[in-house]
Amino acid sequence: MDGRLSRREFKYMTSTGSSNTPTLRLLEGEVVVYNGLGWIVKGYQHPEKSVIAYPRYDLLNRRKLVSHEVMRLVEEHAEWWGCLKVNAPLLPLDRIAEHRPLMMVPSAVEEIAWMLELNPLQVEVTGSYLVNPEEAGDIDVVVYGATDEVAERIRLLIERGVFKRPSLWILYREFTIKHVGALDVETYLASKSKTILSLTLGGKNVNLRLYRYKRGFNMCVDPVESRRGFRGVIELTDQANPILPSRRKAVLEGEEVYFETHRELYAELPPGLYYVEGDLEVRKSGVYIVADRGRVVGVKGGGKKGG
Repeated sequence: MDGRLSRREFKYMTSTGSSNTPTLRLLEGEVVVYNGLGWIVKGYQHPEKSVIAYPRYDLLNRRKLVSHEVMRLVEEHAEWWGCLKVNAPLLPLDRIAEHRPLMMVPSAVEEIAWMLELNPLQVEVTGSYLVNPEEAGDIDVVVYGATDEVAERIRLLIERGVFKRPSLWILYREFTIKHVGALDVETYLASKSKTILSLTLGGKNVNLRLYRYKRGFNMCVDPVESRRGFRGVIELTDQANPILPSRRKAVLEGEEVYFETHRELYAELPPGLYYVEGDLEVRKSGVYIVADRGRVVGVKGGGKKGG
């Protein structure tokens, strides 16, 4: 025996969680419960005894919160954290719990995890499917502790036809439902033409988020020395990096900077020029352009670089 789980063992463990007692990861994409609501954890570094998370679901009524409810809750829980130089909703760590309802893991998710030879504890269903699977369209999945080898294995299985990319129509529908305003449609479809993060399997559309860390930190790991709003054109000079948080080399006004994102939406952008609205962060390790709270638009034929 090579230590790898059989399909039967894998299905049992992913469906029941009996392989281990669920513990909080404090990582991007994790759904936690606080005051009866489902909150989405953001990032991997949090203040001591707190977690940065944004309200998303009314768990009692199994629905997504509307914008005015989200804004009110964010304002009520927002606190300043000097590490990241942001006001963000902070939840007390001792009053939250992981949202892990009793549910059978979708067969498409089991298949993907099995084919990628992942430990069941690395794979979490997140998003609307976790709250109301009957009405959810796509299935959002986070793979924690993902490596470059995992990404390469996905590419290989796509090339062999085991995994399939979604059709153009499915991608366009996904764009109109989730991403209008965050990215222009031409750039979105171009970035998804070679996607390894959106798959169709067993009649289900699965959106993958490959996250590098297995656990988050209740400490300041990568402090921001200063932050300001940014609008301008940058050039991404290296290949897409689908492992989050994704960090890419970029050029701004002739100077080398980094483009960093926690969103799979921006992780697969091909090299080229992009107009970005977001934040410019100065850290000890360099200057970072972060568009996660803004938008990105592909630039054709060059353009004036701004800052």
